[in-house]
Amino acid sequence: MATNHYGHLPHFVRAAQLGNFSAAAREFGVSAVAVSKNIAALEAALGVRLFNRSTRSVTLTAEGRNFFERCAEPLRAIEEAGRLAQQESAAPTGVVRVSCVKPFGRGYVIPLLQRFGRRYPQVRIEFSLDDRIVDLAQEGVDIGIRAGGMPTASAIAREICPLSLVLCGALDYFAHYGVPRTTADLAAHNCLRLGWPEREEDGGTRRAGHLNAWRIGDAAAPQEVPVRGNFAASDFLALESAALAGLGLVQAPLPLVLPHFRAGTLRPVLPAAMLHGLSIQLHYRSRKHQPVRVKLLIEFLLAELRAVADLSGDAKALCAPYW
Repeated sequence: MATNHYGHLPHFVRAAQLGNFSAAAREFGVSAVAVSKNIAALEAALGVRLFNRSTRSVTLTAEGRNFFERCAEPLRAIEEAGRLAQQESAAPTGVVRVSCVKPFGRGYVIPLLQRFGRRYPQVRIEFSLDDRIVDLAQEGVDIGIRAGGMPTASAIAREICPLSLVLCGALDYFAHYGVPRTTADLAAHNCLRLGWPEREEDGGTRRAGHLNAWRIGDAAAPQEVPVRGNFAASDFLALESAALAGLGLVQAPLPLVLPHFRAGTLRPVLPAAMLHGLSIQLHYRSRKHQPVRVKLLIEFLLAELRAVADLSGDAKALCAPYW
């Protein structure tokens, strides 16, 4: 078939879908005669009859049905590519909904959004600081940023950076209670834990997220160290505040507490008790039909966050000046 007849394919496909030349012509803004002539030219080039014609309707012949099935999907792919190209050329607009784990969002993600906003001023970001696992599709979230696993099997995950947890405390705490030298020493210290304390409900004791051990070593096969203390909280931001106030020791994400090491308000202890092998990951639902505004924010965040030395550097090397 001569290449100049390929331009008639959209008329053929739409006429086949609608079963009517006139209806297809109205969509393309041309006359029914023009559509009929173009399809006739296509039939002549192929050497087969594609439609059975009557005064009321047109129906595909067997050859026409086979041809339609082979060319309809590639044509849709070309049209989609054109639509995306048009979106790319226009200024992106609309809302991107982001859910991010609290410490990382507050300390690292939100400070970047000013630059993104200046670059794409018509994109609006709805941002939620939330430590729970979010079902992206069910809750209408475009981008999720989490420590660890996938929220759903259908989500796509891309690693932002490795993550380690480190033990630390305030200088005032160590002045009163001493510095632990071994993990066995933790039994004598007030350990601030992530979770809720035990409580009485309906005559029975229920544990709601109460953690009585810290994991250390490799996250793939960690060791557990029993700990106890008089303070527990539901998120790391509360534990950070408690540690800064001198309430006790905390096992916290290194990106959260590293600025405090530099400021001298917290000090890391027990290098052997770090938990490593975790990661911060960016999740999203699908690459297919992804709005340009979402794609742009994903690539912006990955590029910017991966370039932060405090996130990409070796955890022990970052802590070394402060042990």
